[in-house]
Amino acid sequence: MFYGRKSEITELTLLKSKKTASLVCVLGRRRIGKSRLIQEFAKTYDKFYSFQGLGPDDNAGLQEQLDHFAYQLSELTNSRQQTFKHWAEAFTALSTYVQKSQTLVLFDEISWMARGDQLFASKLKDAWDRLFKNNNKLMLVLCGSVSAWLHDNILNNANFEGRVSSRIELQELDLKSINKFWTHNNYHMGSLEKALILSVTGGVPKYIEEVLSSSTAEKNLIRLCFTAKGLLFNDFNYIFSEVLGRRAENLEKIVRLCLEKKLTPIELSKKLKTTFNSDMTEAIRVLELSGFLSKDYSFKPDGTASQISHLRVKDNYLRFYLKIIEPASKSIKKGGKIFSTLSEIKNFDGILGYQFENLILQNRTELYPLLNIQNSEIIAAAPHRQNKTLANKGACQIDLLIHTNRDIYYLCEIKCQKNIDRTIIKDVQQKMDRLALPKRSSLKPVLIYEGELYPPHESDIRKYFYKIIHFQDLLD
Repeated sequence: MFYGRKSEITELTLLKSKKTASLVCVLGRRRIGKSRLIQEFAKTYDKFYSFQGLGPDDNAGLQEQLDHFAYQLSELTNSRQQTFKHWAEAFTALSTYVQKSQTLVLFDEISWMARGDQLFASKLKDAWDRLFKNNNKLMLVLCGSVSAWLHDNILNNANFEGRVSSRIELQELDLKSINKFWTHNNYHMGSLEKALILSVTGGVPKYIEEVLSSSTAEKNLIRLCFTAKGLLFNDFNYIFSEVLGRRAENLEKIVRLCLEKKLTPIELSKKLKTTFNSDMTEAIRVLELSGFLSKDYSFKPDGTASQISHLRVKDNYLRFYLKIIEPASKSIKKGGKIFSTLSEIKNFDGILGYQFENLILQNRTELYPLLNIQNSEIIAAAPHRQNKTLANKGACQIDLLIHTNRDIYYLCEIKCQKNIDRTIIKDVQQKMDRLALPKRSSLKPVLIYEGELYPPHESDIRKYFYKIIHFQDLLD
């Protein structure tokens, strides 16, 4: 079965109903399910042709990419393999098979296909104008894990202006769809086990598929993360280094610095002992487009974003790998350490809270119905950081602050721990006292948690918070 992606399938279905051909760009990190989405949608078409470029490990130049394309075309059309000297020839050959009937063509990992030919995008634009769009029942989908390439060469390329019908930026799978997958496939796990897995994997479909229903969450994570053959033990290079290529080393330094503290771009530049310039702006942009970093803006009471943003490592797997898996990797590779429980892993419990917070932020839209908030009411919803000034009562950092158009603010505290006691009331109240808001505003404390409310303190906690949301509420 295929789970989730309803809005994306709806968008593609609407495009299919058009009376003209459609050019679509699908972006997202590796393992996020771009190809799987298009393969599923292709079931509604008479013809489906899927091409993928040779990856970085193959050291493929222009001719190798052309030869690989020719081989795939031959296999898909059951025809003699041709030899192409350039992409214009290759596109012309493909066009002879896509002139009639409902046809979907996928160019997967298109930046790999383009390697070695700086004019690849121009040749594709020419082929689209002269050949492909003549079939008004054709959809051409361009997919890529190197989102910056698609932005620079297609989406922001003046030559393609007015030609792209839709851009789909595929995010992690939502919690409800993941839970349906687990329920339908008899994964007998409680909310704590689910939170544990998702705090490490995020909503990345490939990682979730690798979790075995016959094993506990703990044993699954040890197998995937802390054994030499585990997918998550080895996937870092594939989803980071290979995608970012020659820039990977410098961009990795940025990610590592942002792991320790949410830095502003200027603070990051100082840490790197460089000036904040166009190169730094470009590096941050590439990491954002790749889905690895997020810029969190604090919002003013009128809903406008402040000019200062703080950089957060958005990808849960990337954060977990660098903080927990990598430090243990040398010992595991040499066979010197075999883990049997997660409690043996240094700092595991310490980082779990941050991982869980990141997971909730990624799924913040699923909180709104539980708070009886309509999407149309929301002015801003983001982590909030307030520095100490003469005009306020002190600094505070809020996991998630939701501002609605009736000047109601929801201060969300996100916790993942075995027992939550009444000290949380003191911590949240301090933030509420310090947060500077207009006098007309209402401020409502919200607790989002996984774990247990300490029984002797549960009554006090429930009386204090406006709303308490357990992780299971987000799954159901």
